[in-house]
Amino acid sequence: MAENLFYEHDKTAEIQSCEIMIELQSRQAMKYVRPPINEAICEIHFLLPFPLDQTQIERIQPVWQANYPSQQMVAEQNVQLQLSMDKVDAKSIPVGHKLIARSADGKNLAQLGGTLVAINRLNPYLGWEESFKDTILARLAEAVNLYGFQDLDRVGLRYINKIDLPEKPVKWSDWFAVSLPVPEDFGERGGMFQFHFEQPMGGELHALINFLSLPTPLEKTTSVILDIDLVWHGFGKVSELATTLEAVHAPHHNLFEAYLLDKTRNLFQIKH
Repeated sequence: MAENLFYEHDKTAEIQSCEIMIELQSRQAMKYVRPPINEAICEIHFLLPFPLDQTQIERIQPVWQANYPSQQMVAEQNVQLQLSMDKVDAKSIPVGHKLIARSADGKNLAQLGGTLVAINRLNPYLGWEESFKDTILARLAEAVNLYGFQDLDRVGLRYINKIDLPEKPVKWSDWFAVSLPVPEDFGERGGMFQFHFEQPMGGELHALINFLSLPTPLEKTTSVILDIDLVWHGFGKVSELATTLEAVHAPHHNLFEAYLLDKTRNLFQIKH
């Protein structure tokens, strides 16, 4: 009986995840003159017998030099906390190195670590089809040509949106299609919040959403971060990356739109 109940629970969750995907994909995509994307990040993780060491990572520096002239090798550390009755000890453990390379204007970054390639684009975001997807594929092709990567186990695409609302204290229901998870007695204006949500999206796709307000000294402005991260986790081939990228990109715009009201969209100037 327990196994049947578990199966039914998993089946229901899978159906709900598929319904979410269908609903999100049915929403009409919009383009904005001033999108609020503060940073876009794509991380691609590879399956390797051993992580690349510092000497191996350094081999890509001349390949990236023209597009990313500012380069820095950093040592990565994991911090472990050891708790006891009378004290807390923090211990840093070296986990390898990572190259962080920046374009001359500082808006584009390419990173290579022991098992990953990461591509960042800072504000202003130029568009997926217009720029970001091709940049990701170009950096990947360079890494694959140099190191012979073949297998993937994780691809993540994250958009960090910073939305500045011209109101303080803000009436949240005037700007967002979602309600804050607080009792009605708190009212609809003001307050600071931080919300984290995770949800399987069907198949090997997972959504992580952080929605929070930021302190700001500006008298008539309230700033909000809407951070949407979609992660594919499984086993795939590097040759199939373009398809996997589209899978993690497709729901992004619609997840973002699901939070907004027209009053907020108008802040970004809708393209017609």
